[in-house]
Amino acid sequence: MLGIRKEERPLAIVAAVVFAVLNGLLIYNHYASFTRGVHVGFWSVFYNHLGMSGYDIFSLIFISCMRLHWNALRHPLFVAVLMPLYWINHWLMLATGFNFAVFLMAALLVACDVWGAVLLYRTLRDIVGCDRRDSTLLTALFYGFAHVMTATMVPDHFALSLPLLMLTLYLTGKCLRKGTRLTWLQQSLLFFLTAGVTLTNGVKVALASWFAGGRRVFLPKSIASFVLPALLLGGVVVWQQKSIIEPQEQGIKRIEAAVQKKDPGRVAQLRKHDAFVKRQNGEALAKSVPLLEWSDMTTPRLRSVVDNLFGESLQFHRDHLLEDVQQSRPVFVEYRSVVSYVVEAVLVLLLVAGACVAWREKFFLVVVSWFGFDMLMHLGFGFGLNEVYIMTAHWAFIFPIAIGYMLRRVRGGIPRLLVAALVVWLWAYNATIIVDYLV
Repeated sequence: MLGIRKEERPLAIVAAVVFAVLNGLLIYNHYASFTRGVHVGFWSVFYNHLGMSGYDIFSLIFISCMRLHWNALRHPLFVAVLMPLYWINHWLMLATGFNFAVFLMAALLVACDVWGAVLLYRTLRDIVGCDRRDSTLLTALFYGFAHVMTATMVPDHFALSLPLLMLTLYLTGKCLRKGTRLTWLQQSLLFFLTAGVTLTNGVKVALASWFAGGRRVFLPKSIASFVLPALLLGGVVVWQQKSIIEPQEQGIKRIEAAVQKKDPGRVAQLRKHDAFVKRQNGEALAKSVPLLEWSDMTTPRLRSVVDNLFGESLQFHRDHLLEDVQQSRPVFVEYRSVVSYVVEAVLVLLLVAGACVAWREKFFLVVVSWFGFDMLMHLGFGFGLNEVYIMTAHWAFIFPIAIGYMLRRVRGGIPRLLVAALVVWLWAYNATIIVDYLV
């Protein structure tokens, strides 16, 4: 499962080179600041310098000084993934005074990126039934999307989530083809790892298990295979809260008190920014209730779909390029050219056409259920709606999978030429923009 087949080696090599170049460009752009390792405040070094659409930089801060700034409940295993990198970097930084955090994170990202690309290709080949040419073409299409490409290089959790989701889909597809179900151990491990990196993605493992196992997913053993890892993840969250977060919060309070005394204007500026962020995030269902505080009931849904969900997610906007909606980017930005809207419409039409062809395929229904869950979260509940594009890697694989079913059915060359033209456009447009931005 973790190996690379002979057929997949050219794809893996090309993917490794492309992803290494993208990560190398990000390091090049921030080399002087990101490699400082002596007598610096790592929050200022990292948080104030990476301006890429609001993706979190917190992993580099953790690897540098073991300070945890992300929500531990939403990403309970992220600490376990990053802790070995912190130990390596701590030893190297003491010996050299040079911060290797960005290099260590880049190595982890490239490994996950290549694994994700290979698993997507393998899913298209083994489960969807595409030939080698179409599988390669559709894999390139997926990684040509603006915020899939960005996710392969920014030090956030999305590049780690993607291969785990693809692994879950692949194993589920194999079960559906054989008429079997995921074993209790497979369910448990997939849920533990997938939900551990991104909590809400654990729901997708449950949905996949339900499609593969039917009513057997509600048996006591099956329920226990989800409950036990959930309890273990809860224990990890409690440990992080007691051993890392609470001592860290006490130190932050002392720093804030010193800043308040030394520079009251700075505190007023921060409060003004907090008010701006609240306006950008929309009106929540309840501001003081956990989970409900992340909802957004006021941001327009239709325009979010056009400009952000199927817009910025797939093609960058040149205006306010890669700006953070929590800092300076408006929630909605229009494209300069009608060509971008045409490309967006063609991609959506291909998705719909593929869905019509694949609607009776049980594996595709698993993918649709995942997409439906994400849309319920973002468009229904409003979670992250004002920056929905940064979650693209969690759902956009529905495009290559749906189009793959269509290409498998259609024998003519015109649909493939259209998909190839889209691949060329997306890589020429998005890669040029991001390379120019970093160089």
